[in-house]
Formats: sequence, C-alpha cells, structure tokens
Amino acid sequence: MKLRSLFLAALSAMAITVGFTSCSDDDDWSWEKAGSKIEMSQKRAFVLNEGSMSKNNATMTYFDWATDEVYEGDLFMAQNAIAMGDVAQDIIVGDDNNLYVIMSSSKIIYKLNNVGVRQSYLSVAEELGDPRYGVYEDGYLYVTCYGGYVAKIDTKTMKTVANVQIGLNPEYIVEEDDKLYCTCSGWGKDKRVAVIDMKTFDKATYFDVMDNPDRIIEVDDHIFVQGYGQYWNYPWGELNTKTGEFKELGSASAWTSYRNTLYLAYSETNWTTHVTTTTFYSYDVKTGTKSKGSFLKNAPKELGSSSVYGMNVNEYTGDIYVMTSDFANNGKIYHFKNDGTFVKVFESTGVNPRKIVFLK
Repeated sequence: MKLRSLFLAALSAMAITVGFTSCSDDDDWSWEKAGSKIEMSQKRAFVLNEGSMSKNNATMTYFDWATDEVYEGDLFMAQNAIAMGDVAQDIIVGDDNNLYVIMSSSKIIYKLNNVGVRQSYLSVAEELGDPRYGVYEDGYLYVTCYGGYVAKIDTKTMKTVANVQIGLNPEYIVEEDDKLYCTCSGWGKDKRVAVIDMKTFDKATYFDVMDNPDRIIEVDDHIFVQGYGQYWNYPWGELNTKTGEFKELGSASAWTSYRNTLYLAYSETNWTTHVTTTTFYSYDVKTGTKSKGSFLKNAPKELGSSSVYGMNVNEYTGDIYVMTSDFANNGKIYHFKNDGTFVKVFESTGVNPRKIVFLK
C-alpha cells in the first residue's frame, strides 16, 4: 500500500529516541526526565483512539486521572512529530512500564516510554498479517495476527522470535496459568478458542465456544469469552478450561473487570430506526450472579442511547470509564466512581476511543 510505504519511510527516517528510565513509581519521576514535550501528571492515563479505516487518523489522548484534565491534542503527534498511522487496535502496559501500541492496518507495533515518547518499533511481517491484540508476559509481547498466527516479540529488541499458527483471523488474547487463550473468529467461519502452552510455544489446542468469537478476558482465574454469535446477538459466557464446557450467560458488546466483578454493556441498534439502546449490568464471578440492574448511578440520559465502544477500570482507584462513539466525530468518555456514581464526561479528542491505560 502506497500510504503504508510512505509511513514506514517516515518512520525509518527518524532517529530512534534514546531510552529513558521507565519506572514512574520513583519519587523523583518527572515528565521532563521522561522526555515529555508537554507538562504531565504522574497520575496519567492514555486513551487509544482507533480512528477510521484508511483515514490515517488514529490518535492518543492524555488526561490526568486525578482531575480529569485533558490535553487537547494528539499526544502521539506532540511527543513524536509523526502521525500514528492506521488503525490503532490495542495499547498494553508492560511490566517494564513501557507502552506497546498495536497499529493494525499499518502493521506497526510501537514501543513507547511511560509518557508516550517512541523508543523503537516493529514492522510486522506481511506473511503474519495485520496485528490485532496483545498481552505482555515476562519481557515478551504476544500478539495475534490476522494471517492466523500468534507472534512472540522480545520487547528489549522489538524483534519477533517465534510464532505459532492457530487459525484464521484471531482476535483478543489473554494469559492464565502459563497458557495463552486466543479467540479465532475466522470472520464468522470459526467458533474456537485456541490454547498455547507458553513453555513450548509450538502448537495450539482448541475449545469450541460460539460462532465468531471476539473478546476474551480473565477474571479471578476464570476465562470469559464474548462474540458476535450466529445471529449477531453478542453472546458471552464462561469457558471451563478443565472440562472444555462453554456456558452462555447473556449478551454484551463491551466489558471490563475489577477484582471479582465483570462490568458489561450491551449496545443494541435498531437499523430500521437507527436508534441505539444500551444497558449496563455486572456479574459477580465468585457467586456466579448478575446484578438486577445497572451498576451505574445518576448516569447521563444520553448514555442509554449511545454506542459503547469500550470500557476500562482504573486499577488504582476502581473507577470505571465508559467510552462511546458515533464512528464519525470525537468520542466521549464517561467517568464513574467505583460505586457507580457519575463524575464527569469529556471528549476523547479522537475518533472511536477503544482503550484506556493508567499509570502512576
């Protein structure tokens, strides 16, 4: 693709920024020492705005999670003087406190320091296909790739050291008990979760779940899977990794978790009237019970008719952040306390806010 060639050329022309210390928990941490060009709080959050396909408009937003003060601009551009590319799929915080950003269509994986300054990058091999989602474990990044692979990337060198073929169009990936669990969507032609032993990293075994599985999450040693289903009713449920049994539990189009609770949203659009209805509920993993109503309190009325594009929890506070999108304009982020009390709504300063990560 011509756009990608020009983009890679621009990347190659830039000198790789010298590495900075990555520990933001140190008492002497400062945004200046980390190499930031903008003033930044130690309590900082980064929003990954996916952008629109083929528009080269993916962005990153920074905000102070203690005050909800937002930097009004593209943080990635401000720190690195280049555009991110097309399309921003995932952002992961490593144990090294660096950020890893997966750009799907551009086939780029960035390594950023803890203020978003680029340290290095990996150009994903064409035969692996578009990179999608990742998980960080013990110095390695494991990334699903649409060509049917999970790639193992050494985060020190940002080089691919191995890959395993698992099935077409894998999506989300999680780690649990030295095993990787990946959904195989097959763009609607698959219904499996692939399991890879991280110690051998040589092949996959499989569990059947639902048609076109997409998301997967681990909560308190339990594995939950969500997908589109045969009738696009967004089913989700729990996968018993010992017996292989999959138990469907409801419908959801976005979720996040905190401790033993799974928070879910189901945005359903009537494509005749183009009216969206969104409901929220929670699931207690320990007791196996759903809430009778929404886990949100005094939520703005507009949220009930908005499409929820993603949800995340601030692990330091338990606060919940709900991201919405109309797929054309800047998205919105709704901040709620852990008890569900509404705090504030603010713009994501980018199209299709997908994920938020938090640092301290």
